[in-house]
Amino acid sequence: MAFTGPVEDRNAIRELYDHYADAANRADRAAWLGCYAEDALWKTHYFELTGREAIGRQYDAIMAQVVDTTFFTQIGAIEVDGDTARARAFCAESLLQQGGGTYELTGEYNDDLVRRGGQWSFLRRVYLVKREKPPE
Repeated sequence: MAFTGPVEDRNAIRELYDHYADAANRADRAAWLGCYAEDALWKTHYFELTGREAIGRQYDAIMAQVVDTTFFTQIGAIEVDGDTARARAFCAESLLQQGGGTYELTGEYNDDLVRRGGQWSFLRRVYLVKREKPPE
């Protein structure tokens, strides 16, 4: 996978990733969830969910015990083909729990994106964990 396709589309996709990371860092549920298409799939080593509503419920479950979060992402590739794209991104996140422990994750997202109504969103996100450190 490389960086291919119109620069304008690749830039818009980069902005989607930046918006997602910003929303994650601010724990802004609506902004974070708005990065997903209505019919999106989100798959991790813990679950596989389809639809923005199901993804939102999982967000609520994850964030129920979180008091602060940091999320950083680095894009490794973007390939645009018309109104669809594929991308790879690496991320590091830290979730401070109510009890004081911290859940640390680093991993890789392999994403399929779609442009609908002029906006790019995540259609399929598959997360591959690289490092995971649960709170003590």
